[in-house]
Amino acid sequence: MNHLRIQGIVLLLVMALNPAIKAQECSYYLPLVENTGLEFENYNHRDRLEGTNKVIITNVENTGNEVIATLRSEYFDRRNRIQHEGEYNVICRANVLTIDMQSVIDQTVLEGFQGMDLTIESDELLLPANLTAGKTLPDAVMTITARSGGVQIAEITIHIEDRQVIGKETLSVPAGRFDTYKISYNTRVITSAMGIPIRTGSRTIEYHAPNVGMVRSEFFDNRDRPQGYTVLSQIL
Repeated sequence: MNHLRIQGIVLLLVMALNPAIKAQECSYYLPLVENTGLEFENYNHRDRLEGTNKVIITNVENTGNEVIATLRSEYFDRRNRIQHEGEYNVICRANVLTIDMQSVIDQTVLEGFQGMDLTIESDELLLPANLTAGKTLPDAVMTITARSGGVQIAEITIHIEDRQVIGKETLSVPAGRFDTYKISYNTRVITSAMGIPIRTGSRTIEYHAPNVGMVRSEFFDNRDRPQGYTVLSQIL
């Protein structure tokens, strides 16, 4: 399961709020404007293109206490054939960007449970409006339980932990050159099938640019060996 890349998580921390909205202050990220978005390229550890992600903002709603944005995600393979798509919401509340972990899980993880009853319980993944070097970010947990005929077949628990802003760095990606904050976190996965647990782990480093969002993400296995990376290829 160490291939499990919570999508910004590839997709998760790519957006926030229009600076014109005064009630909330999540404008660190790409201002939310309907029908705009970002495109990412995904590479394996040998620098081979594996596919692309497109995230388009389809709707922005200001309720006064929070701003809710609907994002449409599309994933294409290296031949530009669409593999899966879906929509999810991000919410800015009390100057914190909030993402439901269920919305950003890699859908290939769920394909093996087709025909089963799935129950998903998760925390919200939080990102404050302003990042500073050395800042610690909240952990989050998600549990997926698969049942068939009322019998539990498998359970997957995903822990996102040790999230920390570890510094600032300037880097270049296909979409341009950016001054970024560097965020590190660990993903710990416990998969139980018929009561037998299997534990895996990985590490992710993300680079976030003010007024843009995530511009690069790097993935490592539990031995800290590179597994691949994602780069911002285009601002749409």
